[in-house]
Amino acid sequence: MRTATVYALGQPIDLAIAMQAAEWLTTLMSGVATPAEKAAWQAWRQAHPDHERAWKHIESASGGLRELDAQACRTALARRPAAPISRRNSLQLLAWVSTIGITGWFGARSPYAPDMARAALADMATGVGERRELALPDGSRLHLNSGSALNIRFTGTQRLLQLVQGEVFIATAGETGRPYRPFLVETAHGHAQALGTRYSVRQADGNTLVAVEEGAVRLTPRHGDGNRVIHAGQGGGMTAQQVLPAHAVSPDIWAWRQGLLLADAMPLRDFLHELSRYRHGLQGCDDAVAGLRISGVFPLADLDAVLLSLPDSLPVDVRLRTRYWVQVEARRQR
Repeated sequence: MRTATVYALGQPIDLAIAMQAAEWLTTLMSGVATPAEKAAWQAWRQAHPDHERAWKHIESASGGLRELDAQACRTALARRPAAPISRRNSLQLLAWVSTIGITGWFGARSPYAPDMARAALADMATGVGERRELALPDGSRLHLNSGSALNIRFTGTQRLLQLVQGEVFIATAGETGRPYRPFLVETAHGHAQALGTRYSVRQADGNTLVAVEEGAVRLTPRHGDGNRVIHAGQGGGMTAQQVLPAHAVSPDIWAWRQGLLLADAMPLRDFLHELSRYRHGLQGCDDAVAGLRISGVFPLADLDAVLLSLPDSLPVDVRLRTRYWVQVEARRQR
């Protein structure tokens, strides 16, 4: 997703802090926040002046919303047919609402802010920890990764996927119709055109990343000149102004399609960042252990067990402050 500059109480604030404030709001609005979660919320507010400023702003901007009955909120704000609501589902729904409303609550000053709402309204979307597969009208198949959203725009002249956020893997089918319709994935930064291809496209902060399993992909930035073809076994990327250099990639990069995360001497902070794509809440890491390296094959279906196993292979302690707030610290002397 493209980055928005947001404001709290008239001053710029980091978007990540704004989103954390929204997460705390959804937790408290769930109606079943535990005493430990409420204590963690208070600790978060006190941890940094920007946290408190973000909370006071979102609390003020949301007015009496927090005081409404949680079930009434869900009923009034839902836009899709409702299923029986569990705690997890209600938090997911309220998180969507927070994402949609965050640019209004925090006064975004970015032309890219509407992408947050577009993700909620996309043709196909996945929640955190969810993955989906779909056969497209031309016979192509796609796999949508956790926390992703896209629109499908097939016409008589083009086959277009608009990746609003997250990551998609595509196995393209050959075009049999006439005239020939190119297969394109559009992101915030440009187009990735398939050239007989199996490949993934991931929209990250500030750039689009592409990895090619088979065939080739042509990258064309939105505003820059030129393009570059990325071949099988390579990864590449682009900003809106330029194409980034190509490099070799391992097939491990697509392990998420089998429900796995593969790490090969990955820095712990990067590892936790990857886990955060598949798990609700905050996964923090102290600077003292951020550079430790971790290797292994980890199941995405049981990330709590993955986190709790970290002390078995690294000199760290895992603090479960709440179900949604995990902190990894240097191991204390016992």
